[in-house]
Amino acid sequence: MTTTDEGSAAPEPSVVVLAEPSGRRGRRAARGSRGGRHTAHRRRRWPWVVAAVIVLLLGTGTFVAVQRIDAPLAAAVPHDPTAAAAVVPGAAPVLPWPSKGQGAVVVPSLGYAAQSGPESPVPIASLTKMTTAVVILRDHPLAPGSDGPDIPVTTADVAEYDAELKNDESSAPIQAGETITERQMLEGLLLASANDLAFSLAVWDAGSVPAFVAKMNALASTLGATNTHYVDASGYDPASVSAAADVLRVASAGMAIPAFAEIVAMPTATIPLAGTVHNVVTEVGTNGVIGVKSGYTSKAGACLVLAADRVIDGRSLLVIEAVLGQPTPPPTVPTTTTTRPTTTTTTVPPPAGTPTTSSTTTTTVPRTTTTTIPVDDLPIADPFKYARPTAEGLLAATQAGISRVTVATAGSPAGEVTASWGGQVHTASYVTATGAWLPGWPGQTVASKTTFRTVAPGSSAGTRVGTTLYAIGTQFQAVSLVLHETVPEPSVWWRLRHGGVTVTTVPAASR
Repeated sequence: MTTTDEGSAAPEPSVVVLAEPSGRRGRRAARGSRGGRHTAHRRRRWPWVVAAVIVLLLGTGTFVAVQRIDAPLAAAVPHDPTAAAAVVPGAAPVLPWPSKGQGAVVVPSLGYAAQSGPESPVPIASLTKMTTAVVILRDHPLAPGSDGPDIPVTTADVAEYDAELKNDESSAPIQAGETITERQMLEGLLLASANDLAFSLAVWDAGSVPAFVAKMNALASTLGATNTHYVDASGYDPASVSAAADVLRVASAGMAIPAFAEIVAMPTATIPLAGTVHNVVTEVGTNGVIGVKSGYTSKAGACLVLAADRVIDGRSLLVIEAVLGQPTPPPTVPTTTTTRPTTTTTTVPPPAGTPTTSSTTTTTVPRTTTTTIPVDDLPIADPFKYARPTAEGLLAATQAGISRVTVATAGSPAGEVTASWGGQVHTASYVTATGAWLPGWPGQTVASKTTFRTVAPGSSAGTRVGTTLYAIGTQFQAVSLVLHETVPEPSVWWRLRHGGVTVTTVPAASR
């Protein structure tokens, strides 16, 4: 105990004991009294946390909205826009087929071919040389205008030439040791129809005529010439046979080779020793004829293949015809005139009273004898006298039969683009961007195929929707399809709520 100055006892200091608060309010008061500074700091953080949450929510919503607005569209559904295929108008012409033998025509680029009737293999004479030329040019291609390699003339070639002269075969003079270019040999083969050059080319290419003939028959088989069989390279042997339609298969293959087509279109050519040779197809260069080959023997008769271009509105189409086994004029029979003297004695009675007199007169009387050469070996001045007008008429009629068919008109309705949303269908039409036509033979069907592109809602007029390809044979035209009006699209609010839009393309013929 302590005392004061007055000597009295001072009271002990008081000790205050705080009891633990009870209840929620008590605990808050206790925390408040212990961490006032921390509480104030946390209160300053709350606005930032709230702002961050709001930004996060807004960003997520925007991302979802963009995703829904830009949702991918379904690709356009392809359709063939031709419910009824176009057909070349008009009636097919009646072609002037030959009254005898065989005839056939072909327009290669249209896939059109016709023949006069059932065919059987017949001798074709020098038409065989077309196959010889095609085999050579496939084995040894020539660029147009080029000469190709030099081919040496052998003693075997000259021996063949001499033998042909004795048989009165068509030939071109050659001599051992000279060289002739591949092009010059082909010119002599196709223009002058030289049998000896057919032999030389065959041996140069394959080593022997039989080996080369095997190649010729293989080519015929490849071309589908089932009525064709060759035994030589020139056609002089009547066992080399074919049919009119088969001959045109070979001619078409030849005309597809630029060097072949270039040579057969030449009226003349110059080759060694022979000099200038003339095309035996005298029609070349007239009436649009650009080839191809003729042939004649007593067994084959007159055979003629002609080709010409049919031009329609600036577009050119090759037309080829063939006639086989055509009649020929009678051969020219050579005559020999000899003279022999004839003596005549005349007795003249004298006047009365005079002696009788007589006189002798000698006269020369001509006598004609005919040749003993077989008729088949006699020459014919113009073996194609009857075949020529038949072939030319058939060619002209085929050319005239080709016509044009309109396959598309610019701006013509072609179909609709359909966009669907909200249970409703919204459409926009599309049209052909340009017009188009094709050449064809009356009655032919125009083939077509359409491909589409993806079209988005909101695409404007003029946007390409797809392309339609029209074709007859190897002739074709491509036509673009474009929107005629803008494709409807939903509002941003609708797409925000629902997402993508399905778009399909529907052709006009399917509506």
